[in-house]
Amino acid sequence: MRAPSLARSHGLTVLVIPAIDVRGGATVRLRQGDYAQETVYERAPEDAVRMYAEAGASRLHLVDLDAARGRPDPASTAAVGRALQRARELGCEVEVGGGVRTPRIALDLLEGGATHVVIGSVAVRDPQTALAICDATGGRTLVALDVEGGAVQVQGWTETGAADAASTLESWRDWPIAGVVYTNTEHDGTLDGPDFAGLARCRLIYGGRVYLSGGVRSIEDVQWAASNGAAGVIVGRALLDGRLDLAEAIESLSVPR
Repeated sequence: MRAPSLARSHGLTVLVIPAIDVRGGATVRLRQGDYAQETVYERAPEDAVRMYAEAGASRLHLVDLDAARGRPDPASTAAVGRALQRARELGCEVEVGGGVRTPRIALDLLEGGATHVVIGSVAVRDPQTALAICDATGGRTLVALDVEGGAVQVQGWTETGAADAASTLESWRDWPIAGVVYTNTEHDGTLDGPDFAGLARCRLIYGGRVYLSGGVRSIEDVQWAASNGAAGVIVGRALLDGRLDLAEAIESLSVPR
């Protein structure tokens, strides 16, 4: 497996994190979170894990889309389990999201091979339970801020939460978490470029580690995010469609800019 080459921003390692979304047991990508605009890929989730690990990824972003919108599918649950097992064999970290709404679910995922869990809906709707998850996982929880038009999205991006993005971020400042994953859902799966302005606002309000997701299409996008304080850049469709070479993107962050 190729040794990862990592950049550092403000003294912290900047990661290029491939995303693997699972629905019906298959590797898929949605456009702007719309389940009706789905592309299904032939490569199984566990095979995508191997491909990305061999290209040098040190961490992966794995999401169960069926569980995310409250409709767990046994095929997806099994596929996520196989992907975690493959990642463990290859020594690759995995952050897992989608339907993580109780401490027990979070701990089961960690015991199954995940290194981090990602929570979203529960962090917006039920902060008390979200904090219980954070405490139970000992700092191995990331919180997803999914935004459309300034409004926070929940339930697999199918519903709008009551709070706005700014107040939501402020409420997370003191939580014992590993960082925030910021996604502008209007950019996700479009290959139109990320929401860099949103990244800047998120970093300013939250003040901690922020991972940028949604719309990443090129090495230039990766480098810009790294140079402007992102702790990591999550890339999905650009990798699956062959528009972005993962090894080159990782290597680009090791070159002084």
